[in-house]
Amino acid sequence: MNVVEINPSLLATLAHYIKTTISSTPTTVYVVITHQTHTSFHEENAKFHQRAAWSYLSPQTLMLEKRTGAKGGRVKTANEKV
Repeated sequence: MNVVEINPSLLATLAHYIKTTISSTPTTVYVVITHQTHTSFHEENAKFHQRAAWSYLSPQTLMLEKRTGAKGGRVKTANEKV
């Protein structure tokens, strides 16, 4: 953390550090979740392009689950066991 408060010869301030940290956190979260092969945001062993779409597909799946009451966004048929 190179900020003026710690090292007076620098130009960066604590405010710059906080802005940078807050703005880079969502990108870091997206990259980490996309590269994980086992997570609750996508199906197991999903291809990379499917994992990369997790931020778009997750809210849709959650809304569908809430509307239908089905886990995983699927509606069970009469032949499937509960």
